[in-house]
Amino acid sequence: MKINLLLGASVLVLSCSAFAQSQFVGAYGQISSGYEKNTVSAAQLTGTDYGDTPNKTNSLTATSGTAPLVVGGGYIFSVKNNLTLGVGIDYAALTQNTNPVGFYYSGVSSTTYDYKFSISNRLNVFIAPGYAIDQEKLLYAKLGYSVQNVQYSQTNCCSSPSNKAQVSGYVVGLGYKQLFTKGLYGFAELNYFAYGRPNLLSTYSYSNGGGGTISSNPNVSAYNFLLGLGYKF
Repeated sequence: MKINLLLGASVLVLSCSAFAQSQFVGAYGQISSGYEKNTVSAAQLTGTDYGDTPNKTNSLTATSGTAPLVVGGGYIFSVKNNLTLGVGIDYAALTQNTNPVGFYYSGVSSTTYDYKFSISNRLNVFIAPGYAIDQEKLLYAKLGYSVQNVQYSQTNCCSSPSNKAQVSGYVVGLGYKQLFTKGLYGFAELNYFAYGRPNLLSTYSYSNGGGGTISSNPNVSAYNFLLGLGYKF
């Protein structure tokens, strides 16, 4: 009886160990889309006619709500029992434009100047600790470094587009992967991004001569919800 119990316990332990080995361990590549919202807040312009005193506009928030296209890849390691650790990189291939917002210089002019902000070339490098629910299901978190470009452009008047300023920050996220067939899986992911302030600068000119510069350094953040397909090699 004791021998049978020991044998039964050994078989159970071995089968649990095998069950815990996630099929996601190894290299992978994936593509996804969904919904993304970018927020440019505390956006204020400082306009300076050449040789004159700087003037500041009102402070506004501009947002975008569009579908991104994110491609990525990485490698997932088995750590212990059901625990995994992934390292990865992903890239947002599409430029996201905010809605135009109207700035005006209080006490200087009644004219409203419309500007939109563009977010592009977002690149994330991250680690992803995970928990294998079983061989075909994986829960994971994301924590990493993120960089992207920010630019503004005027939509109704005479300012040139600003420089493209690269800003860096962080990404945190949660995700779930489900294996469909050998190698092919689907996944869902929620991410939040926060960045430093970009230093944006452009020039403007008047039809009757003269001109100046416009600068801005707003707050930039974003979040997205992604659904995608991937392949584990």
